[in-house]
Amino acid sequence: MKGRSVPVWMAAAALAAFAGWGLGAPDSAVPEDGRLVKNGDFERADPEDAAKPRGWFKPDGLGVQWVADEGPEADRHGRVIRLDTAVSETAMVERWTQVGLNAFWDIPNPKENPVAATYGLSYYSDAFPVVSGQAYRVTFDFKTTASGGGAKLWVRGYGLFRGEKRRRYETLVTCREGGQHWRRFSHLFHPTRHRPEVTEMKVMLYAYWPPGLYWFDNVTIEPVADATALPSEDSP
Repeated sequence: MKGRSVPVWMAAAALAAFAGWGLGAPDSAVPEDGRLVKNGDFERADPEDAAKPRGWFKPDGLGVQWVADEGPEADRHGRVIRLDTAVSETAMVERWTQVGLNAFWDIPNPKENPVAATYGLSYYSDAFPVVSGQAYRVTFDFKTTASGGGAKLWVRGYGLFRGEKRRRYETLVTCREGGQHWRRFSHLFHPTRHRPEVTEMKVMLYAYWPPGLYWFDNVTIEPVADATALPSEDSP
């Protein structure tokens, strides 16, 4: 990865610190189909803010966009989330200020280099509840114009630690194989196997180097009955 020597994971965590708490309690209602991520296909607008998808944070409209898929007709999805990591740090900071998101997102001393080179871009779902002892499967669709593109989907778990709500668990899916056609990714995980204090989760979509366009769609998390096939890398 090029650019200033800021570890991407560390920078993203610092920028996304707001996402742990303060954005409302998790929705306690589990849909009949068992899928926990609300509006994971991004088709429905928030009834109180038409500029954002229901169940997700507000996109800034520049680096993080909620758009109609414009891919080949045979492979085209509906509404999707697109991350453009070619946008410069200075342009991102200006945009966050314009749309009132600078209280949540910021880059110290922004430069003209693409945000891909340092911080990358993150986008969060709303929180949803975790059932203790339950294993889950996260599934999503992904594509990119970037050759060898760097993107990840994180599931982050939160719970009480020393009397404060904090991030206590995370697992991720690395999108190592991209391409301009949609690909399906899936991952099994168990958020309370090592962290029984976890009571809720959020999904974080993330893209960084190289600069380019990254799309996500059809994000689902659902409980699974058999946890014996959990990957060894699933750890707190």
